[in-house]
Amino acid sequence: MTVHDTSRVTTADGDDATPQRPPTRKGYSIKAAMIVPGIGAGIIVVFIALGIVTSNPVQPTKVSSRPFSVPGTPLRARPAVTDLKVITKSGQPPGNIINAVSVPANAKLVSHQNNSASEQGSYDAQITLTADDSQAAVENFYSKVLKKQGWQIISTGPADHHPGALEVLGKKAGSDGFYWEVGAVVSATTFGANAPAAGSTSFSLELYQQPDPD
Repeated sequence: MTVHDTSRVTTADGDDATPQRPPTRKGYSIKAAMIVPGIGAGIIVVFIALGIVTSNPVQPTKVSSRPFSVPGTPLRARPAVTDLKVITKSGQPPGNIINAVSVPANAKLVSHQNNSASEQGSYDAQITLTADDSQAAVENFYSKVLKKQGWQIISTGPADHHPGALEVLGKKAGSDGFYWEVGAVVSATTFGANAPAAGSTSFSLELYQQPDPD
């Protein structure tokens, strides 16, 4: 009998008996195997969706301008949303940065200025205001209120290129993926015929978007 004749077997009684097919070996089902990459793809989709939602969350600016107290200073603060509208453009600065800027409650907007070299450059603009308070009071106000509103205080002291002025510089992560800096430059107090006893103090608030290090 050759290997080709093994398909038929003769019993002792002379009858032919076809051998039974051996049972199929159990293995991995392709359907079951596809479950694993399916789950993995689902997880990837979920994380991509979460990344899109959380990478640049849109935080609306506050609409309330009600004054509030700040520990460590007698000056009351009010949100600077209205004052910053003159330098807000195309969603810059982002909402969480604008919401973290305040001014003394009695401050009045005087002017604004765009410091960016071009429209494509990093955001850099400022507003100038006056307050019927002393230079020391306004400088102390910003050292307290910026910290209260989540800014990391980088430096305080004499302002560069502004003789007689004091500066408080803070840094904060923006919801746009960039770090932002705020500089409160407080000029020396002036006294005039119509000025209050404490004098009148001019100060500027500059907001600067740090460029991407890459």
